[in-house]
Amino acid sequence: MTSSPARRPRGPRSSCAGSRISDEEVSVRMKRVVCLALALLLLTACGDRPRAGLAPVAGTKGGTGVNSLEKIRKRGEIVFGVKFDTPPFGSIGQGRTEPEGFEIDLVTEVAKRLKVRPKFVEVNPKNRVANLDSGKIDVITATMIATRARDKAIDFSEPYFEDDQRLMVRGDSKITSVDQLDGKTVALVQGSTEESVLREKAPGAKILSFQSWPTALQSLLRGDADAVTTTVGILTGLKSAADEAGVKVKIVSPGIAQGPLAMGFRQGDAALRDEVNAALMSMAEDGSYDRIYAKWWGEVLPEPYKIRVLPSGS
Repeated sequence: MTSSPARRPRGPRSSCAGSRISDEEVSVRMKRVVCLALALLLLTACGDRPRAGLAPVAGTKGGTGVNSLEKIRKRGEIVFGVKFDTPPFGSIGQGRTEPEGFEIDLVTEVAKRLKVRPKFVEVNPKNRVANLDSGKIDVITATMIATRARDKAIDFSEPYFEDDQRLMVRGDSKITSVDQLDGKTVALVQGSTEESVLREKAPGAKILSFQSWPTALQSLLRGDADAVTTTVGILTGLKSAADEAGVKVKIVSPGIAQGPLAMGFRQGDAALRDEVNAALMSMAEDGSYDRIYAKWWGEVLPEPYKIRVLPSGS
């Protein structure tokens, strides 16, 4: 696993080539898409996942000067920065007040093993590191891909999931790969790793940035963008929302880049990082991780991600 150039406006697009729909119908469909995007559980796609651009960072730095663990235990609560709009990782469903999802269940179990209560604060790719640095949250668990560049600013846990970046286009689009994006407009979320990968893989593409994936999807369906790019898991959930709203989209392009999702900590916060890693490893050993994984991903990805487990003992 959050400046937009001025764009030329386009008319609304329908799901079929050669036909148009009214502005009113587009507006109605967009509202349905946003609601569904927040309520539906994501599926994800299987297939080849080439490794490029998103290098894993499993071994993180130690250090002194930060000790969140002591404060967390004193107050009996650990604060996780999570997504509220990205099912099935983390979202608030219709009629609910608390987030739910794969990452929510994962960190709830981590908190249980640390013998503290979990608290959830909404973050996005643009503000999650700032919220961590300021102390508003203790841990980032928000579809964050561990990269070498990010490892210079924060520490990472062991990875707990893996996904790859692709494109989603309208049903009548001729775009099939990242090589065809020269001069095209691509929507994504501000502060995401996808942006740096896209700039490298398609330097001629124009980038349109948004605060959330549902609004990025709206730009695609309105015709303001030619494609949306993010990980397969998120794209598949957005596609399900668009399909339910009666608008045809498709996921195309071989995997553009692959990377692991990991939790983020303030640099040098080694005691907390080590305790969280120990919790993840124990969850892998006793089957708790596999059960959480199966709940959210089992129907489409039956083989759970394998968390690295270090041998016990001195």
